[in-house]
Amino acid sequence: MTKSPHNVYKITLSKHMKRRILTLFLFAAFAGFTQEELAVKASIDTTQIRIGEQFEYSIQVAAKEDVVFPKLDSLGLLEVVSSEAIDTLREGLLKKYKLTGFDSGSFVIPKQRVLVLDKTYNTEALLVQVATVAVDTLKQKPFPIKPIFEEPFVFDDLAPYFVWAYLLIGIILLIVFVYLFLKKQQRATEAATEIKIPPFQETIEKFDSLDAKELWQKNQVKEFYVELTEIVRTYIGREVHVHTLEATTDELLALIQEANNTKSIGISKEAIQTLENFLKHADFVKFAKLRPEASEIQQDRTVAESFVKELQPTLQAYNEKITLAEEALEKERLAAIKKQPKKLSKRSLVYLSIIAFLILFVAIITYRIVQNSNGGSRDYGSTSEVVVNDDWTTQSFGSPALTLSAPVKIPLQTNEVPVQAKSVLSDLNVYSYEDKDEEFQIAITTLQYTAQIQPEIEQVLQTTLENVQAQQGVENFEYERQPANLESGLQGTYLTGQYTQEDRQRAFKLIGFSDGNKVWQVFTLSNFEDEETQILLENVVQSITIEKE
Repeated sequence: MTKSPHNVYKITLSKHMKRRILTLFLFAAFAGFTQEELAVKASIDTTQIRIGEQFEYSIQVAAKEDVVFPKLDSLGLLEVVSSEAIDTLREGLLKKYKLTGFDSGSFVIPKQRVLVLDKTYNTEALLVQVATVAVDTLKQKPFPIKPIFEEPFVFDDLAPYFVWAYLLIGIILLIVFVYLFLKKQQRATEAATEIKIPPFQETIEKFDSLDAKELWQKNQVKEFYVELTEIVRTYIGREVHVHTLEATTDELLALIQEANNTKSIGISKEAIQTLENFLKHADFVKFAKLRPEASEIQQDRTVAESFVKELQPTLQAYNEKITLAEEALEKERLAAIKKQPKKLSKRSLVYLSIIAFLILFVAIITYRIVQNSNGGSRDYGSTSEVVVNDDWTTQSFGSPALTLSAPVKIPLQTNEVPVQAKSVLSDLNVYSYEDKDEEFQIAITTLQYTAQIQPEIEQVLQTTLENVQAQQGVENFEYERQPANLESGLQGTYLTGQYTQEDRQRAFKLIGFSDGNKVWQVFTLSNFEDEETQILLENVVQSITIEKE
């Protein structure tokens, strides 16, 4: 069996389910029409009140001992004003309650349970009409028109704006991450194409810049030697690839000698000796406060530049050899990389993951906004616009026919009037369908009473609800009532509610109409958490039409 509630299902109704549905609706047929001698009787002093008026509800028991009356706190939209003391009568006990209502319409006082000698007795369900108060405008002057008061601003009013705010934030974050990603790529490209000045050229330019400062001519001899030795050290460090600025003179000479031997650079002993003499003389000026003559300063300046120029061919040849070796290694590495499958760096994967997440987030928010904008409120109990799929079929039940559209075939279960009901009913049809996998049910009854009986649809529906509530394990039973109007002019009642049974929460819909001595009922049941099935069943109810005779 397929699990989509929008497809046509194979009918799998158990005998137990057939019996339960038949019993559920058959008892409703007798609501208010079968009378037996009961030990408990309920009554009201009026069946019609105006909004806010009080009326008296009484329960009389033909017993005087071991009687427990119900404690009434609320009766749906009817409110309990007071509960009076029990009166003792000659024929038994009498309990009175004061009730009122503040909403117009027809309201049912459900059956109440009374304990008499440890046995439970049920009262009858009673119907009360609550009407609005008519205003005599001839005697009562109309009040001036009140100004329009705005509703207080609550947090829920901002909920639609939060959706757009999340969408905007997602778009902004997406733009920022894309910008940072592209910026990083641009910086990497610029860094790769940056042209570096060769060490020798940079050193010659630094010598010229030092001469332009004229430090020793301004009696800043120590500063002159500090900068002069730093130029030489920097050049050697860049060309020989050793750390020269932090090393002392002896450490620097040792590093150069070691690199010259291990790397076969080719620096001559004379050049190393020249560098040693230059650096040690400069140390005397920097640290021993030696005051050299102008001729000595000029000679040191000439020695420094000559040393760099004489060393340049040797270091250039060495660096070209190193460069060729590095290029060969780089070619081998690139060739090896080309043979391997391309892989993104970890940082690129992180960026791409964030961008993909943001795109998904924006898409989900946009889909929710579009979905919510396409949704709308439905007029319960009317035959306004109904969503019907192509695989739905239109079916008719009873006469005059109740017509509805459904995704399944709802078969006839029985059309026989029980013997005990023939004094009340002249025609009975029960149709039902149950899908066990999706756990939803649709049941339809059409009733025709005998000519002398005019049924009240409120009493019939109330009895059906009580039969549902009386099932084993039903708890937390609650429902709402609202009027149902069809285009044909028939008026009825639409009840929607929920209850818990065997730790499962169930949602039900019960809609009923009456015309003369005929009654139509449609009952649906589904899992409370299954929103898709509830929408499907709501569409079934919304498609109901009944043609008047």
